[in-house]
Parts: sequence; structure tokens; C-alpha cells
Amino acid sequence: MAKRTTQKASTALQIVDRSIQIRAIDRSRKTLDNWRQAIVSAESVIHPVRWLLYNIYSDATLDEHLRSVMEQRRLATTRTKLVFKRDGEDVEAITRLTHKRFFRQLLKHILDARFYGYSLVGVDFVGQTTSLVPRPHVVPSKHLVVATPYDQTGIDYSQPPYTSLYLAVGEEDDLGLLISAVPLVLLKRGDVSDWATFNELFGQPLRKGTYNPLDPAQKTQVEQALANLGSSAWVAMPDGSSVEFIESSGKTGAKDTYFGLADYLDKGMSKLIVGQTMTTQDGSSKSQGEVHERVADNITQDDQDHILSYLNEQGVAMLIAQGFDAEGGQFEFIEEEAKISKKDRLAMDLDIHTKVGKLKKEFFKQEYNVEFVNESDDEVSPADQAKQQQQGEPTTKPAKKPKPAKKEKANFQQAPNP
Repeated sequence: MAKRTTQKASTALQIVDRSIQIRAIDRSRKTLDNWRQAIVSAESVIHPVRWLLYNIYSDATLDEHLRSVMEQRRLATTRTKLVFKRDGEDVEAITRLTHKRFFRQLLKHILDARFYGYSLVGVDFVGQTTSLVPRPHVVPSKHLVVATPYDQTGIDYSQPPYTSLYLAVGEEDDLGLLISAVPLVLLKRGDVSDWATFNELFGQPLRKGTYNPLDPAQKTQVEQALANLGSSAWVAMPDGSSVEFIESSGKTGAKDTYFGLADYLDKGMSKLIVGQTMTTQDGSSKSQGEVHERVADNITQDDQDHILSYLNEQGVAMLIAQGFDAEGGQFEFIEEEAKISKKDRLAMDLDIHTKVGKLKKEFFKQEYNVEFVNESDDEVSPADQAKQQQQGEPTTKPAKKPKPAKKEKANFQQAPNP
């Protein structure tokens, strides 16, 4: 591990320097037998070594579909706003750290433990740096960081002062989701390779040239002529000879066979990593889309809970050890409301108004900044104005004539006769 220094008050904590001998990734061709051997080596009780397994993981994650669905799952979580609160109030000094690049990298490493298995992450909140200890150099069952992947002695990171600088994520025997993704990638790779060979053989027409077998010079001329016509396959044969390609199901059937297997394996990766295929490949009905979306939301929520459990159980203790005032606080994800256009909101509100219950005009006035015309107002609607102009009528309502006052009956009293 690299040398690190952090402070709490005036006490300095130092990680003892120990060089890790980083080895180049083995990029040789991998097979299912290599995958099985790597699992056996990683799960060994006496001498566990994960070097072979992580070499295969590095090779498998070059697959474009697997890489895409892994990134899709990461973004669903890491793009959500994260804050640090205590007693319901935002602690700005720590919340500001969550906006930094090193903190986003920390979230990625914690989530990636679900793909790769047990991971050890170094975090310096003071220096704002994050580093992943190379996974082949971590022996989870013994809590050791070793110089080479085959060593069985090293630094015990479960003891102070390492516990205040290194975050252990995942179960000790967890090999991650990629353990199940590797065979899908290897099978797909073989299938696509065979498909490419098929296209090379049958994707372009075969050019055939014939020559007189009694004239050797003519054979050379035919071969040169065919070779100079381009890179497509060709054959030079004596007159009277023939060439025949025998296919089991025809070109179209063979193409569907290769494509169908590759598509099946891609869907398997999608289900494994993001729990569904609708957001990665398929398009279907609205009801099915909603079901797939709920599955994706459940996985995202579970990933957020996974991240928060490590941040609040170990991360807060590390913050305190490194001199931050984090006692009694915790991290929280803040879900932002989905942005809906004003047109869609109006349609939704009118639907509620007509089918569920009446909404007050005051609601529409405040929500959409509109003024309503009362029945007693003398204003004319734009539609009525246009109609009146066409008919040559005045565009304003005539003033109402006041009603004549009612005549009151006179009350005469008859004078007495003299």
C-alpha cells in the first residue's frame, strides 16, 4: 500500500509502506476450463488465490454488451444526489465532499463490489483521494494485503490504524456477479467467431475459373486472372470439374442460428446485471415496460441501500477518525422529482378534474398562471371575438340598460268632509 497520512487533532496516523508487485493482465485466450480452474483457485480453503479469476474478469468486461449494462446499473445509482444530514439538517462541510470526483469514484468502487466481489478501498477524506487496492492482492478470508497474488502473509488491514483509512466492501466469500457472466461472454465470443468465419466463406460469391488440363500454361493464366480480380474466394479447376457447397439449413438458417445464440447470451447478461431486458434490448407493450421498469427501480433502490450501509456504518467512523465533525449524522440519497412538461401536467390535471374530482379554479390559476372570466364580466372570449368580427358585430358586449324603477302605489287618505 502507498504511504498515507491523515490527522485527527494533533495525532498523526500512518500506513506503513509496503510495495505491491503489480503484474500485467494476462490477455491470452480464455476458455470455460480456465474459468473453472479460476473458481477452484479462488475458493481454496488452504491457499486461496484470486489472480486467475480477476484476469478472466478483465477479459470478460471487454464485451460491449456486458460493459454497457454494468455502466447502466452504475449510472442509475451514482447520478442520484447524496447529502449528509444530522438531526434533519444538512451538514454542508461533508455534503460538499459528495460533489467531488473522488467521492463519486468511492461510490463506484462500493457498487462494483457487486460485480467483482469483495473489494478493499482506501479513502482519504482530508486529501480527497480514493484508491482501490488491486483485488488480486487482497486475501479476504485472512484480512491481508499481500505483495504478490500468491503470498499468504502481509498487512492485516482489519486492525488500527488501517480501519480508519480503508473500507472493506462485500462478503469474504463473494466472487461477484461476473462469476456468472463469464461463461456467457465466452460462449458468445466463440459464436461470433464462428459467425465471422461463416460470413467469410459464404458472404461473398465464389469465383470459378476453368482451364484445359492438357495445357499447363493456361492454368497459371487463369489463376493469375482470378487473383487479380479482388479478395473474394476463387478456385481454378480443370474443365469438367465442379465444386459444391453443402449447407445444413441454407444461408438464412445458419445466419439466424448464430444471431439467435448471440442474442440469447446478451439477454442473459442483461437479466443478470440489470434484472430485465426491456431497457437494454427489447421493446414491447406499455404494461410489460412498466413491469421491467419496476424491476430496474427495485435493483437501483437495493444498490442505494447497499452503498448507504457501508457509508453510514464504516464511512462515518472513518470521517470522525480523520477529523471531521460527523458524529450522529448519516448519508442519504435524495430522489429528484421527474421533470414533466407543462402540456403533460395539464392533461393529467384535466383528467383528474373530469374523472376523479373537481379542481378549484384557484389551482389552475396558480399552477398555469391564467385568469378566468367570470359570468358577470363584460369580456368576450377570443373565439367569440373572431365570430363577431366576421358578422360585423361589436367585439364588446353592450352595456346593460338599467331596469326602470318600479312605481310605488300612492297612499292617499281621504280628507274628512266638512
